[in-house]
Amino acid sequence: MSFTPRPSLVQIAEQTGVSPATVSRAFNRPEMLSDATRKRILATAKRLGFRPNRIGSSLRSGSTKTLGLLLPTMSNPVFAACFEGAEARALEAGYSVMLATTGYDSQRERTAARSLLDHRVDGLILTVSDPSTSATLDELTASDVPFVLAYNESDSHPFVSVDNHAAAGDMVEYLVACGHRQLAMISGPLDASDRASKRLDGVLDRAATLGLPAPIHVSMPQHTAADRGRLKSLMASPEPPTALFCSNDLLATAVIAELSSLSLRVPRDLSVCGFDGMAFGALMVPSLASVHQPSFEIGSQACQELLSALGGEGSRSLRLPHRLFGGDTVASLSHQAVQPSHCHS
Repeated sequence: MSFTPRPSLVQIAEQTGVSPATVSRAFNRPEMLSDATRKRILATAKRLGFRPNRIGSSLRSGSTKTLGLLLPTMSNPVFAACFEGAEARALEAGYSVMLATTGYDSQRERTAARSLLDHRVDGLILTVSDPSTSATLDELTASDVPFVLAYNESDSHPFVSVDNHAAAGDMVEYLVACGHRQLAMISGPLDASDRASKRLDGVLDRAATLGLPAPIHVSMPQHTAADRGRLKSLMASPEPPTALFCSNDLLATAVIAELSSLSLRVPRDLSVCGFDGMAFGALMVPSLASVHQPSFEIGSQACQELLSALGGEGSRSLRLPHRLFGGDTVASLSHQAVQPSHCHS
């Protein structure tokens, strides 16, 4: 098989009648050339099949034009939407995105962050287990590489998120409007998700403000899978809950499936809601009640704040608005099978 050598800057220069330095400027400093010259060079490069050497360019400029994105998983559509938002904004600014996942594991988190740094990313967008105790963030701070948190909230580092505490409290208000007073919060391991912790605190605080009995908290072994035995024990308690608030939508769907195996139908026998507002929840039958957080916008805005930091402007912390989706998995306590209008938003 014959090998065709890669076209060079010199070849393009010869065919367009300019110097190799001018060809280089067409790719690296296009503002220095006239439109006519730049277009002629680019047209010749395209005809010859030339692609600029980004590695060499990054070594010369000290920038790889690559951003790192570190997320817990891509199996959750929330994080997939965040990635799409971040990548779209990065591409607009001439950057590419390198992705790594952590599986909600703090050691994998540190290893993945170090790997991204080894690839010389210019900055990072990341979701960590808990910013207040994160060794990963300590290392990034010491490395002087700019970073912005997505979904986490922090007093010490720039972030883009919703107000998890307030959003969870708003769902409690919604459940109360539907007649529910006995509530339970279902989450994954709290030490692996500060978001779940903040949502639990929001549930407990709003319930206390409204004079409700303290909601029961049940922790599942995983963030997106339900344990049938723990649900069975919960429903066998002396005063079982009439509504379950799950810390994310994938967990809510898993809970609904396990309740069915226990011959409990949603919402006739028990109401269930989630947190995230994933698109598939609205397509479920019954549709999933949930707190919607704008994941695409969280990724896009986190990327914008990182780009601002790279441009020397600094980065801000932002809480984006959430909203409630009153799906059909939440019913009025007095009339479970028929959804009254005041139980929909």
